[in-house]
Amino acid sequence: MCTGLTGHNEVTRVIYDPELISYADLLKLHWESHDPTQGMGQGNDRGTNYRSGIYCNDETELIIARASRDAYQKALNDAGHRNGARITTEVIEAPPFYYAEEYHQQYLARPGARQYCSAQPTMIDLPAASGWMPAEIPETMHPKVSDTWWSENPPGCHLFTAAYAQRYRLRRLHMEEEEEARKKPVSKL
Repeated sequence: MCTGLTGHNEVTRVIYDPELISYADLLKLHWESHDPTQGMGQGNDRGTNYRSGIYCNDETELIIARASRDAYQKALNDAGHRNGARITTEVIEAPPFYYAEEYHQQYLARPGARQYCSAQPTMIDLPAASGWMPAEIPETMHPKVSDTWWSENPPGCHLFTAAYAQRYRLRRLHMEEEEEARKKPVSKL
């Protein structure tokens, strides 16, 4: 696989309870946990097997994933992320899934594993789904996780959770302060 000739990608198979978390919540986690503009790699991990991807099980998932991608691209552009770098995440129908060799399973949880994170989150939020979720999408696929939970458990590289969470909270506080300042009436003298 490391030769780049197989076309395979190192992925995480996500199995979740849609009663507790929605597909839109998973997309928020995906977009905000890495930099989707890095092309064939993440940080120091380079090659086609490290590319960003969303592999969808049906047409509805494809529609939602593409809509979230477009919304996140706009958010990145609005924030001036990497001078307008484009999202390179492939969003396609899921190809067959193959489990990696046993020694690759739960790698970071193994004793002696090299703890690192090259995901390099952008620190830019996916806009609220109400602004990008297509109207025909069933309510069951809309976000279920509260903004409060996300603010206490921010997406990102959790090997650096404390520092990342602090930066995330400070950024959110700054954004809230800016929003409050915009709401205050301006006095004219």
